[in-house]
Amino acid sequence: MIYWGTYTEGGGQFGNGTSKGIYISRMETKTGRLTESELAVESPNPSWLAIHPTRRYLYAVNERVGKDGKVGPGEVSAFSINPKSGKLTEINRIGSGGGQPCHICTDKTGKMVVVANWYSGSVASFPINAGGALGEATELREQKGSRSGAAVPGPPASHSHSVVITPDNRFLLSANTGLNRIYVYRLDVEKATFVAHDPPFLGFEKPTNPRHLSLHPNGHWAYVANELNPGGCTLLRYDSASGVLQEGPVVASVPRNYTGRVSTAECIVHPSGRFVYVANRGHNSITAFKVNPDDGTLTLVETFLPGGETPRSFTIDPTGRFLIVTMQRSNSIVPLGIDQTSGELSPNGDTLALPTPVCALFPGFN
Repeated sequence: MIYWGTYTEGGGQFGNGTSKGIYISRMETKTGRLTESELAVESPNPSWLAIHPTRRYLYAVNERVGKDGKVGPGEVSAFSINPKSGKLTEINRIGSGGGQPCHICTDKTGKMVVVANWYSGSVASFPINAGGALGEATELREQKGSRSGAAVPGPPASHSHSVVITPDNRFLLSANTGLNRIYVYRLDVEKATFVAHDPPFLGFEKPTNPRHLSLHPNGHWAYVANELNPGGCTLLRYDSASGVLQEGPVVASVPRNYTGRVSTAECIVHPSGRFVYVANRGHNSITAFKVNPDDGTLTLVETFLPGGETPRSFTIDPTGRFLIVTMQRSNSIVPLGIDQTSGELSPNGDTLALPTPVCALFPGFN
C-alpha cells in the first residue's frame, strides 16, 4: 500500500478543490506498477503524512487555508488503519499550535508526534495516547533570531519546514528555511517533550534555505535540500554521540546552463546509502547523486525529467527499486525505476491522475 497526501482547499498552489483528502493505491512489489488511487478518508489539506511504528495508525498535518489565501490555525489528525483495505478512520483532530503545519514525524517508540508549523516558525510535540489518539501539545517552541550566514534580499522570516527524529530516538532535527538553520533538540519521549540542545542549532554560512533533511544509514552524514535559488543539496557531517552537525559542501542539482528558477523540495537517501535523490521544482526534475563511501560527498549521476510540473515530494519503496514522484501542479503521480548499480532513473508504468498530490508514504504492509 502507498498513501497520498493532497491539498483540498485554499485555491492557487493549494489545489483546485477537487481533492477530498488522503488517497491510497497498491504497488505490485515485483514490477512497481501502481493501481489507480481511491479515497482512504476525507480530510482538509492533509499535506504530510507519518506512520506509527506499529503500522496501526497514520497521522497527518492539516494546512488550513481559506479560498482567499489567508492562513488559519493548523491542525493535526490521527487515523486508525484498516490493515486489509487500507482505509482510514479518523480518531481525533487537534490544533497544531501554529499556522500552516507542513511536516510531521513520529518517534521510534510510537509515544509522540512532532510537527513543523511553517507559517508561524514553530515546532510542537504531542503525546500519542491509548488507541492512537493525539493528546494536546506538550511542547511548543518558536524558532526566532537573526538569519544565519550570508545576507539575502528581504527581511528574515522564521519558517520551520521539516522535523526528523534520529534513529537512536535521542535528537530532533528541524530545518528552518527562513533563518537558514538546522535546530537540534533533545527528546524526552516519556514526557513527549523536547529541549534545546547545546549548541541549539547549526547556522549555515552559505545562504541555502534548508528545507528537507535525510539521514544516511551509517549515522555519520545527512543531506539537505536547499530551497533558495539555485537549489542544490548540502552535505552535513553528523556526530550521533554528541548530536552536533557540521556544514559540508553544496552540490548543484541542475545543469549549469539552466538559468530558470530552482527550488528543491525533497531529499531522500537511498536505503542502500549509495545514492541521494533530490526533487527540483522549477526545473521539474529528480536528481540522482552517488555517495562517496569514504567522506559522504556527492557526485552527480543524472538529472532526470519525469514529465509534469512541480515535483513536490517523492518516496522510495522499502526494497529501494522504485521511486514515486508526486507532481503537484500537474495533478499526477509518476512511478520510476531505480538502477541498483548506477542509481539512474527510468519510467516504470503509467502515470496516475490525482488532484494536487504533495506527499507519498509507504506504510510497510504487504
